[in-house]
Amino acid sequence: MRTNEERSASTREEILRKAMKLFVARGYHNTSIRDIAKESKISTGAIYHHFNSKEEIAVELFNSTVLFLSNLFNKIIDSEETTKNKIKDLIYNLLKIAKDDKVILEYALNVKHKEFIKDGKSICSSEPFETLRTFLKNEMEKGNIRKMDTYISAVCLTGIPVRLIQIKWDNVITKPLDEYKNEVFECVWNALKIDNS
Repeated sequence: MRTNEERSASTREEILRKAMKLFVARGYHNTSIRDIAKESKISTGAIYHHFNSKEEIAVELFNSTVLFLSNLFNKIIDSEETTKNKIKDLIYNLLKIAKDDKVILEYALNVKHKEFIKDGKSICSSEPFETLRTFLKNEMEKGNIRKMDTYISAVCLTGIPVRLIQIKWDNVITKPLDEYKNEVFECVWNALKIDNS
């Protein structure tokens, strides 16, 4: 039998899951607390028991998504793998999230976070992106990848897989993302590697 704390945590997670889904589908401004309550199958009062406002829900989702992506990227970057394999793992994991946890990436890529994060950056310009820039800068300094602007290198690493994900979601391509992963990696690696590697 679950404790009150466990039920409360479960309800809070359900509210966050449903809010994320609604923010992706409708946008932040077109989603109300009432919509979140209806989707979560709980009362509006129950929402306010867990959160003070829709903005608080959105900020918590933003922070948890940033943390999820940062932790994933750091785990890969901190591994004992070669630079080439780390880049491959970063790409493969982005494509895997798009397949397995689509709403997380949709939330990261499609929701206008500046609507509720005052003076903030979008997820795609925040800590996870900076983590990748720092990783790539360090790899350049070690001579493991070619020297270039770190923004360009990070956009190269993320932009190609992210654009592929978006055209998959738009049904422009029909094959599973897994079928493209090696080609995407080769494309990114060819842009980042030192010419003779």
